[in-house]
Amino acid sequence: MVTQQVLVLSLLVRIQLVQQIYDKMKKLGYREMLRDRCPKMVDFALKWCNAKERWINHAYNQFIKVFVSKKEKNHTTRIILGIAKYYREFEFDKSIDWENLTDEEKTYWTWVSGYVRWFMNDFSYAENAYVISRSQGKDEFDCKVELIKNYLRSKLPTDRDDEETKAKKLEETNKFADYIVKCIKTLHKNV
Repeated sequence: MVTQQVLVLSLLVRIQLVQQIYDKMKKLGYREMLRDRCPKMVDFALKWCNAKERWINHAYNQFIKVFVSKKEKNHTTRIILGIAKYYREFEFDKSIDWENLTDEEKTYWTWVSGYVRWFMNDFSYAENAYVISRSQGKDEFDCKVELIKNYLRSKLPTDRDDEETKAKKLEETNKFADYIVKCIKTLHKNV
């Protein structure tokens, strides 16, 4: 009697495990692959621009959805992410279908592309400077000021800007610096 109950319980546990695995497999698709395997710097940039879901949908609809076979979809997804066997570098601009965009969409994706380029090219320098400054005992505020002065100077207001524009640019630069610090802290838990 006891062994029969144990067998029934064991069978129920196995059924639940199989159901959980099946549910997980249903969720794993090409969009999730784009979401989960997006390069870290691109992920930071897309999140800053609130464009990650929009980018995932664009890349999927323009480049992956057009294929019928699972093999072609998988290969295309890997190419977009820069993890394919022969295409080893992520290029954000190649993940956007520039030819079929409206002028408004081109402006939007150009703006996003600028942040992706910044994160891909300049973030590592800003990160290194911040980590070194913090390890030398500087407080977070001084490190943030140094970050703005050395890496975000182009975002600061100029003398030609009116007071309202200056205030907006300063606020935006301050928010961006806070976001960069947050990104650095996610990469370095002890900073």
